[in-house]
Amino acid sequence: MVDLTKRADTAQGAIISLLKREADKGIDLGEITARVVVAIDYSASMNSRYANGEVQDLVERVLALSLAGLDDDGDIQVHFFHNDPFPPQEVDSASYSGFVDRWRSGKSMGGTNYSGVMKAILAEAGHGKKGLGKRLFGRGNAQPEGPVAVPTLVLFVTDGEPFDKDATKKLLVEASATPVFWQFLGLGYSPQFLQDLDTMGGRVVDNVGLTSMQDSKATADEAWFHAVLEEYVTSWVPAARQAGLIA
Repeated sequence: MVDLTKRADTAQGAIISLLKREADKGIDLGEITARVVVAIDYSASMNSRYANGEVQDLVERVLALSLAGLDDDGDIQVHFFHNDPFPPQEVDSASYSGFVDRWRSGKSMGGTNYSGVMKAILAEAGHGKKGLGKRLFGRGNAQPEGPVAVPTLVLFVTDGEPFDKDATKKLLVEASATPVFWQFLGLGYSPQFLQDLDTMGGRVVDNVGLTSMQDSKATADEAWFHAVLEEYVTSWVPAARQAGLIA
């Protein structure tokens, strides 16, 4: 069984390292917090990554982030998706062992749509589609909804492009007015579509990060945590504060 305490210590070390790096530049980022959420692709092409334990390992690493003090409740929400989103699952230190195999038992894999699960995550965080629509006007620029104390950090895990590209891009532009950051983790690839998401215009702030790994399970914990946290900590948090999204 993985040592969650050791992984949480490594995650905390990554956060401290990033904060120190910015402090050395004269930038004080203060306390970094987040409500931690993970969205995981359940399309057929992901089958081998479920079978070999890579997805279970991902869940454990995200839980370690929560236990590192980033998230004050010490649990995470896991959103699986294929063509449609599945109901979210809560995972904590008492339930993580064998979680993925228990969840997927008897469930069929499907295609890949991003927008449905993204809407579900936004709604759960209190930023539903109806409210987003009200903040769009004129040329489609999103408007901030006001500062919150604890933003949402979403690790979005996928190994392929979605069918609903236009809907996904539109939703991410609208969602830039919310205190939610989307860190995409491309498994085995880094397609142009994900690169496009990371450079889209028309947003309040850049709310998309992108990293890719051939095999995330083979990536050392320290490197993994740095890769998924760097843009959130050093770029999005200060930009979101300046834009009035977070306190």
